[in-house]
Amino acid sequence: MVAWIHYPERNSSSIRRAEIWQEKTSDTHETNGRIVSYECVRRLLPRRAQLDRGLLQECTVLQDDGGRGSVVYTSLRVSDQDSEAPNPHILDQPRNANGLMREDIPFYHPAVRAVAFQYEPTSQSGCDSAPQGRIRVDYLLFPGDDSDLAPSSRLGRTALSLLRLMHQHSVGHASAYEKRVYHDMLVPRDAYQDLYLHLRSKYAGPVIETWQEVTDPKKHVFEDIGIAAWLLLLWRTMFPVPTRKEWPRSCRCGDIWGQPPGGFVDVGCGNGLLVHLLTQEGYRGYGVDGRSRKSWALYEQAGAQLHARWLDPAALLAEKDDASSHAWALPTGAFIIGNHADELTPWVPALASSTPACSGFVNIPCCAWTLEGTRFVPSQGTLDASTLATWLQVARLPERRMPPAPLWQPSRCWNDRLAHLAWFVHRATSAPDTSVIHSKHYAYHIYVAQLHIRSGWNLETEALRIPSSKNMAFVARVRLHDQVDAFAIPT
Repeated sequence: MVAWIHYPERNSSSIRRAEIWQEKTSDTHETNGRIVSYECVRRLLPRRAQLDRGLLQECTVLQDDGGRGSVVYTSLRVSDQDSEAPNPHILDQPRNANGLMREDIPFYHPAVRAVAFQYEPTSQSGCDSAPQGRIRVDYLLFPGDDSDLAPSSRLGRTALSLLRLMHQHSVGHASAYEKRVYHDMLVPRDAYQDLYLHLRSKYAGPVIETWQEVTDPKKHVFEDIGIAAWLLLLWRTMFPVPTRKEWPRSCRCGDIWGQPPGGFVDVGCGNGLLVHLLTQEGYRGYGVDGRSRKSWALYEQAGAQLHARWLDPAALLAEKDDASSHAWALPTGAFIIGNHADELTPWVPALASSTPACSGFVNIPCCAWTLEGTRFVPSQGTLDASTLATWLQVARLPERRMPPAPLWQPSRCWNDRLAHLAWFVHRATSAPDTSVIHSKHYAYHIYVAQLHIRSGWNLETEALRIPSSKNMAFVARVRLHDQVDAFAIPT
């Protein structure tokens, strides 16, 4: 049940997350004959900060010798993230909820003073020895509150929903449930959520109101805002903070955080929205696509650089050895973005390798194309360690190992880097559902991973929090053998 305290968003999509102010564990503190094994104060943060307020709660886990357990959530007061900093000593200070009224409770929480989840063991039944028990949800209403608690009422429906969720999570915990998808491996979740909400409140409305394309604006707008927020936080960890004599009054992310020394290049930029968002936040760069879109004129008026030109990767690579070539070379130190770039997706690693002092790239595959410009036809459905070792040109790989999250920088230890790379590749090329053995989607990920690694880049992957099933980002922050302790590199 402590997981529910830390992750209330599992119960309601209207909750962004919990912010733990202070927590304590104990096996000696008693109240009413029961042991208080855990207590904390948390602040619930709403997903819609412009509509709902935060809520400060005291959470207590109680147990007794009879196997009974309870988790009690007592609401203390409303508390907003922007106006009140967390108090790490709040459990050591007096606190009460006397001033809290029913109308103060935010929409995402039952309008009651407290909620308790209780487990009561019952006699065992059946042939096995599995423990049996009963779970229940209790409400503590506000004084004088005569709210309807019938199953059809809002409070009744909420209680039934919480019971179902509690049962579902309890069964999952008892059966050793394993996560299928790991998010937030390169960028911390809390920072991403906060920046995403900031950018969404800043740009979503105006962009949707002025949408020029025939496609659904909500899907594209929220997806690109999510990618922009993730990119800005990734760059923040990769590049040094700019030095300025004076800071502008209205700081954009690009004014106060690091950015690629050669700017960014969004190849296959499509409607240009991502370029527009990055430019508005103070980042230098441009987008290029084979043809212009209706939205371009509007974004160019706001400062975005968008170029309609067929990008010929083969010519760009030839230019590296031919100074007389007229191909359009990418800027020195550029960071390359391939966001659902389709035919250009397989070329992104090679383009990065041919770009002088390339500062990295991110590649988000969508439609499956090959280097030859033909539709991808799966020929390999799985990837084994020996094949990966061949791509990396090593005799054998260390056992794959999940890196610490977030991984601020690639490990400088060669063995750790290889173990992490193997884990990143496995998560991007293996279906979460073991019943899916052969999949064009994952076969294409194997193909893209091979191109990344054979181009000499250290490969990391991130399952982006965006409204798209094609959300796997292939990331290169350094070349495979760069920034590695010399003694660890095999001869």
